[in-house]
Amino acid sequence: MGLIVDIYRNNSGDCTNGGESATAKGFTVTNCDGPFEPCDRFPAAELVVAEPIGGRKILRLIPESKKERWTMFGGNYASTSDSRFSELCEELLGATFFGAVAVFDRVEG
Repeated sequence: MGLIVDIYRNNSGDCTNGGESATAKGFTVTNCDGPFEPCDRFPAAELVVAEPIGGRKILRLIPESKKERWTMFGGNYASTSDSRFSELCEELLGATFFGAVAVFDRVEG
């Protein structure tokens, strides 16, 4: 079970190299409380904090199908107006959060 987020795509074309955010309608964030099950249109993804870069924590949304691979930002973002998502972002960051999260679904090779 999880919470559905929408995908915001880049108008310049797809840079995901076949990542899920190029074709999916959204994602089901499985580590966020919500009533939805992942499916083809809303595949499972997890919101994670990247290792601090320059002392700054960075949020990443990573599809569960790519969790064991080296992923990169493919140009798309995910967000929702549901406060449970922003509350999870704030919990992970330890700071106030507002906005969209980068989708890391690009894999080379």
